Amino acid sequence: MRGYTKLMSIVVLAWASLAANAGGVLYEQLPVSQYELLSVASQAFSDAPNFTITAADDFFVPDGPGWRITDLNTSFTTGNGSGLPPEGMRWMLYANDGGSPGVALAEFVGGSYDVATGLANIDLDSTGDAIDLATGAYWISSQIIGDIGTFGQEFQLASADGAGTANFRWNNPGGAFGFPGSWIDANGTTNPDNNLPFSDVTNLAFGIGGTIVPEPATLVLMGVGFIAALRRRNH
Repeated sequence: MRGYTKLMSIVVLAWASLAANAGGVLYEQLPVSQYELLSVASQAFSDAPNFTITAADDFFVPDGPGWRITDLNTSFTTGNGSGLPPEGMRWMLYANDGGSPGVALAEFVGGSYDVATGLANIDLDSTGDAIDLATGAYWISSQIIGDIGTFGQEFQLASADGAGTANFRWNNPGGAFGFPGSWIDANGTTNPDNNLPFSDVTNLAFGIGGTIVPEPATLVLMGVGFIAALRRRNH
């Protein structure tokens, strides 16, 4: 193994904006400035499965017709790993369950990961996996798939955005990090080893791209317009 897995990393990186590749930006939490960068572990290790950990953060689809999500992106640290690309990326969307991730609504494995910049993205339109979400609270996780012995470890960047949302949650099923249960509020839970929070981070950097789903009335009007066009074409 390259070394012990860590929960957090403080690094200096170039500031990068998260922008959706498909459609428009529906929601984004940008990385904190390069002078106060914090990051958290979110990585699957087949060679150290007890250390596999997932970080998730919440977002809210506002009142209205809903979202069609076609793009997910986030940003990780650079320089802590081997410089080799990871095995892959895992993206998850969850329903909200009392202020923590609940039932998994979707899982996507794939997308791109730029070793030089730490930017990760998946275009759901190109794979036919675009997903519609109605108004409500949801959670998103972005997890590197990479062994500590070959890839090393990188960390998802924190964000100063997300005011009014819940703190991010951590889940470590193997228990190697000593969390008391699953999906803990890492900033609001005290580590018994040092009486400090498990993490100083409250929100994660991520972006969601796509389009506003047309309202039912709009869909009806679109259908009427299509029929009218056919009639004009036939007369």
